[in-house]
Amino acid sequence: MKKSFRVLRPAFTLVELLVVIAIIGILVGLLLPAVQAAREAARRMQCGNNIKQISLACHNYESTFKRLPPMQTGSGGVHPGSIQGSTQRFAMSGHFALLPYCEQAPLFDQFQRANWAPWDDGGSAASPRWVCRTMVPYLNCPSSVGIAEPTNINRQRGLSNYGFCAGDNYAGSQIVQGGTQERDSTALSAQKLEIKNRGIYGRSWPKMAENTDGSSNTIAIAEYDRPNSLSSLGMVVLQAGDPSAYSPLSCRAQWNGRAYLTPSLIFTGDTARGYRAWAGNVFFNGVTTILPPNSPSCMVALAVNNPHWCSGIYSAGSKHTGGCLVSMGDGSVRFISQSIDTGNLAVVAPAANGGGASPYGVWGALGSARGGETINSDE
Repeated sequence: MKKSFRVLRPAFTLVELLVVIAIIGILVGLLLPAVQAAREAARRMQCGNNIKQISLACHNYESTFKRLPPMQTGSGGVHPGSIQGSTQRFAMSGHFALLPYCEQAPLFDQFQRANWAPWDDGGSAASPRWVCRTMVPYLNCPSSVGIAEPTNINRQRGLSNYGFCAGDNYAGSQIVQGGTQERDSTALSAQKLEIKNRGIYGRSWPKMAENTDGSSNTIAIAEYDRPNSLSSLGMVVLQAGDPSAYSPLSCRAQWNGRAYLTPSLIFTGDTARGYRAWAGNVFFNGVTTILPPNSPSCMVALAVNNPHWCSGIYSAGSKHTGGCLVSMGDGSVRFISQSIDTGNLAVVAPAANGGGASPYGVWGALGSARGGETINSDE
């Protein structure tokens, strides 16, 4: 009779098992940041593609009309009674003007048929004005976390993360003459006067030749951060004051790196920045090159009824670490560090129609279209 023998295999001890689990945990801990970094790199690449598409659309627009698109356009006047009939209140954005050049011609036609202001949806999906709620993917940075508007989570007027560069002056969206605001004057509103800035874009149709600093040296489109809460950096502070005596340092001092120091100054009287894609106010779809990327934004005004039409600092920014993407006038895309040189921020911003070099260093020079600055390629 043969005897069978069973070979006993040694088992893992508890200590060995714990060591294996610890090693796996370490490997996962090392892998996750790499995965997150890869995802952010992909989001940043998509963001760059978006801003490139908008910039190329500007060039296609210019090829058709021999002028670049306006930041602010549309039928009618900014005062509701200045030009009779249902109108767009001279308040549509450059993104609206570029729709036919971004393969969105049917959407452009819908806006034209509605012929209404970009903040009025008609109250019903059956209304042609409901079109102002439309969102298009290329206007949104995939890294942005702002989805629901902080001032009214149920309001939807289109989303955007990309603004037209107004340059290094305090940029606004209405004419003020002798203390009279365009929004309050039928006579002034009916004239539909141009608003030109030191940057490429404004309430005008600029010619390419007007950019004497060179298209490769001047920012055309830049990212801005869309807020996801009332305390987020993308919100805008309203400061009472005279823009002709206002220092950018006053705006920078409102942010401590984590939150606004005076929450009561945060403007909540209307749609938040980035949540009205089809409106042409600088507040909604413009950027200035005064404070560096990822800085606070501030409106500067005295007693006004509609402060988001007024002049201010509307900073670029993004959720990409360390800065934001911009597109130059020639269509090239660059990443701008939030530590870029900003010169002397104690100086009041130059007038919108003023000439000369920017006081705000390399960042200001990149925004001005006619400043005559020399910028090295590595700056």
